[in-house]
Amino acid sequence: MNTDTITSELAQSIPGNLSQDLEATTDGTGANTDIHTLYSDMGWLIAERFASLEDRERVFELIEMGMRNGDSALKSAVSTGLIEAMISRTGQQPARWKQISAQLGPLAMAYVHS
Repeated sequence: MNTDTITSELAQSIPGNLSQDLEATTDGTGANTDIHTLYSDMGWLIAERFASLEDRERVFELIEMGMRNGDSALKSAVSTGLIEAMISRTGQQPARWKQISAQLGPLAMAYVHS
């Protein structure tokens, strides 16, 4: 699965209007121009709306795919964007972070513990 497919499917799986943010990450040629911001927004929304994620398993599977199969830009966006945003958003809510971290795959958890 490539970066665009992972990004698009994640954006569609998270409650909220990420379509404008997703469109802003391309410059017309398909090149990612601000993927880190989009992934930060997605991480924030995952943490904020964790209980309302319809296909939670798929969301976390896509996160792990981004860590495993992604190019360096995608891996950076997933780790320092999405995962860091989830950690930040749940900073005062250890119970929520415990729920979220239980869903993370081994590569995402390795990043958390690094």
